[in-house]
Amino acid sequence: MDSLLEIIKNLKKEEIRNFKIFSKRFHRQEDIKITTLFDLMRSGTYDNDEKGMIAKLFTQDKDVSNAYYRLKNRLKTELEKSLLNLHHNLDEKIETINLVTLSSIFSYKGQYDLSLYYLKKAEKTALANEYYDLLDFIYSQIIELSYNYDFDEINPLDYIEKRQENTRKNSVFMDANNAIAAVRYSLKKSNLSSAQDIDFELKKTLEDLNIANEIYKIPYVKVKISHCIRSILFQNKDFARLEKYLIESFNDFEEEKTFTKSTHLSKITQLTWIVNTLMVNKKWNDAIVYIEKLYEELYKYNKLYYDNFIWTYYQSLITIYISSNQVEKAIQLLEQIIDVQATKGMQSFYEFSTHGNLALCYYFNRNTSEGIKILSRLFLKDIYPKLSTENQFAISIVEIILHYENANLDYVTYRIGEIRRQFKTLLKDSLHLEEKAFLKILLNMCNKADPMHDKLLMSQMKEFAANASKVQIGSGKYIELGLWIESKLEKKQYYNCFYEALQV
Repeated sequence: MDSLLEIIKNLKKEEIRNFKIFSKRFHRQEDIKITTLFDLMRSGTYDNDEKGMIAKLFTQDKDVSNAYYRLKNRLKTELEKSLLNLHHNLDEKIETINLVTLSSIFSYKGQYDLSLYYLKKAEKTALANEYYDLLDFIYSQIIELSYNYDFDEINPLDYIEKRQENTRKNSVFMDANNAIAAVRYSLKKSNLSSAQDIDFELKKTLEDLNIANEIYKIPYVKVKISHCIRSILFQNKDFARLEKYLIESFNDFEEEKTFTKSTHLSKITQLTWIVNTLMVNKKWNDAIVYIEKLYEELYKYNKLYYDNFIWTYYQSLITIYISSNQVEKAIQLLEQIIDVQATKGMQSFYEFSTHGNLALCYYFNRNTSEGIKILSRLFLKDIYPKLSTENQFAISIVEIILHYENANLDYVTYRIGEIRRQFKTLLKDSLHLEEKAFLKILLNMCNKADPMHDKLLMSQMKEFAANASKVQIGSGKYIELGLWIESKLEKKQYYNCFYEALQV
């Protein structure tokens, strides 16, 4: 893995902006090359052409490989500094670590009063958030400060006692982690068959493993065990019981005030699970209630997880609108998102998701030409190279379907050849056998003068549609290929077939 490229490709807009400001202190020519390299790597132009990158950066120099690698290391270092600078108070744990770092700097400078001041601040934050591992280090640093003969502000006995108490609490925390691991393993073995009552099975498991009630009552433990139960039910595809368990456990956690700032991510994640499960169970109105709860939670704690989950909120609404015959609403929402993001600068993933969904919605709304126009945005050189191979493949399949619907058969034939060449490795994977078979059928549909009266082709199409997986919300597919073939056989609009399939 190229760690530098991985960092750059996943930078958010504010992180890019911060680095640009951070790098304005560069003045020497060699330093300015750092920002040039950053821009070139972001563009993706030289992703598979290292020699071209070197030639662009060092136009008149020879034998500059070592200089190039030094430049990459400098860029990585500067990016790390910029990220640390921007996210110095991202959450309490990072804030605590930074306070300890400041203390170490002042201790190194012989400013022991300031060193102790920052350690006490770190202690306060760590205690509030139960960071027992960090507390042990903080107490060890305070005790170490007491060694200095000219600094008598510390009674080490007080902190030795604190450290011992922290060790006891940390032992409980370790017992909790052991309990989680044991319960997880035991529940997985039981597999929570449909005949079992979840609460009864959990209580029996806790008793069999001799896990103290005080350990199970720790919020961290309860949340982690609930994660295990939901995973088992999901793997079993027991969506009815999963829905019931998720909602009941969420309400219990709310009542017991289990969710705090330190477990806020778990709360948002649970709401996401509830929304997705309700959508799988086709309970659109109930899902919208929890989608709005999710939206409210994203604004809490200074929008701590807003950026991580805002697309989950939008995607859930879009899925509900599409699945409940409200395509116009989906179009309005997507256009609104694109307009807002255009002023901020959109990451490649969101470009892919918004334009891909909008193109489909126009297709569903019988405006295929507009769908093709929207989709073409994703094939521009400033977006397409930044997409993952899977996403490039996905939009290529959507593109040829839309062009087929618009009777651009020569273009579809040409693009199928391109897709087979570009994604040769992907199409060999067993996970993409359906797409491989689909491309063959679609090519025949383009090449036959009257495909819907060709007996062999009709037989292949019927077999393909019969063997395709059933339509399911959350499958991650833009277009259900089996259902699309079925729509051609039945001479219906694809969206009508899709909507009917969801009503079953």
